[in-house]
Amino acid sequence: MRVISQLIDGGDPEVSISTLADQLEWSTSHASRIITELETYGCVQTKQSGREKLVSLTEIEPIEQLEGLLTEHRHMDLPALIAGSGLQILYYLDRGRTATELAERSGVSRATVYRRLDDLQLVGVIGKSKSRYRLNEPFTVLASIARGLFHQKHRRETRKHVVGLNFLWETHNEYLFACDGDISAEGFHPTGPALFGEFDVPLLTRDRRHYFRTDRVTEVDPVALVCHTLLIDDGSRYRTYCLLLIQKQDIDRTELRERAEHYHSEATTDLRTIVDGLIEYLETSGETTAEHLPEWEEFKQTAREYEVTL
Repeated sequence: MRVISQLIDGGDPEVSISTLADQLEWSTSHASRIITELETYGCVQTKQSGREKLVSLTEIEPIEQLEGLLTEHRHMDLPALIAGSGLQILYYLDRGRTATELAERSGVSRATVYRRLDDLQLVGVIGKSKSRYRLNEPFTVLASIARGLFHQKHRRETRKHVVGLNFLWETHNEYLFACDGDISAEGFHPTGPALFGEFDVPLLTRDRRHYFRTDRVTEVDPVALVCHTLLIDDGSRYRTYCLLLIQKQDIDRTELRERAEHYHSEATTDLRTIVDGLIEYLETSGETTAEHLPEWEEFKQTAREYEVTL
């Protein structure tokens, strides 16, 4: 954030890394490392000019938004307020949340969350009502900036391996996407319909591949696979696939509901309600049904074809 602020305030569209290091009173090696990280986020771009490497800001939306905010509020040390863990916390201030919710979602310790919130509240960036913190105007754009920066990082990280990207779900440190091609890099886990065969429900799948990027687990289990599949497509066919998988793997219903809760907040569909509907459908043998679910007799026939016992 200090680099971005300096590039905004410096007046020159391009500056050498050595000059930038002098301006920030850093070593050139430290400045180079930070610039490399900012390139990963898509915030800056570099080019070689003789023996010097020049750096400039990119024109991605979150940088343009940040430039406007920093320019308008020069009297505030916004870079210090939003840097590091502050950016992770701001990611989840797209709506009112408690400090506990912010700590759980951001992965930042509760003590640090409270300290950051106190600092932001002191200068009027956020307000608090009934234990919930919200961004005040005109700082609501900070949540969009945080989300935009992390999305750019995810996109650049993934573009190293595949093309044809379509992001389906993401947080600051995990994301689900469709792509053209295969990925073998660490942290990218196959998921979606193509993975069903690993759990004895072989499906005919399309050419598109689906991956879940996370460092939290080493592989996608059947519970996560149900959630991912519904995030990919919650239509009748995919809901039927999930019913087969739940039954075939005897997935624990409580665990499935808890996992759906994990994905629900950032989902574009009502994942929690969809999962509840699948569970109730199975537990009542189709008497309690919901939209996009087959008639019970039809599902029984499909289950026999896949050798799934009801």
